[in-house]
Amino acid sequence: MDKTSSSLHMATPLLPFFFFSFFSISAAQSTASKSLSIAYIREAGDCNYRVNITTSCSSPFYISSEIGVLFGDAQGNQIYEPKLEVESGNAFRKCRKDIFELIGPCIDQICFFYLYKNGSDNWIPETVEISSPDIDTVKYTYNSSIPNDTWYGFEDCQYFPSPSPPPPPPPSVPSTAGSLPRWKWIASLIPVLFSCFLL
Repeated sequence: MDKTSSSLHMATPLLPFFFFSFFSISAAQSTASKSLSIAYIREAGDCNYRVNITTSCSSPFYISSEIGVLFGDAQGNQIYEPKLEVESGNAFRKCRKDIFELIGPCIDQICFFYLYKNGSDNWIPETVEISSPDIDTVKYTYNSSIPNDTWYGFEDCQYFPSPSPPPPPPPSVPSTAGSLPRWKWIASLIPVLFSCFLL
């Protein structure tokens, strides 16, 4: 699954996180305004994820900014890492591919991914690929710089619709109160017809 830059979203700066916390962010699509609400619970998990980030050759040779990621599924399961790091400390250099191993809640299928940059460097990610043994690998194409202090990425979730309302009750049977049964109505006409015959 390859996402193009035409569907990139930007979101407002992230509020402080706690071990168990909720937050919501609003995102704006590049071509039209769009609201994105994410309720997030940071909790321990037991699923492994590999995030491969390739930095563009147009990016600076070295950056000092901190890069974070947030991704998840349409069920509300999310993985958040505020600062991606490698042992060498040389992550996100130009023309470089960095691999990060993350552990988090098990998710159904990734349908949104956001990058967050804390710093003023003009870092330009080229592609991001996320894989896990239990889900399909997804790949997102950026090829653009990341705004500072802004969640920036992709959202393609098909959220489950709310339950359908119950069907309307069947139409009620018309009431017969105050009306005569058919046989009594016919019987009431007999004297009238008989009197007319005598005349």
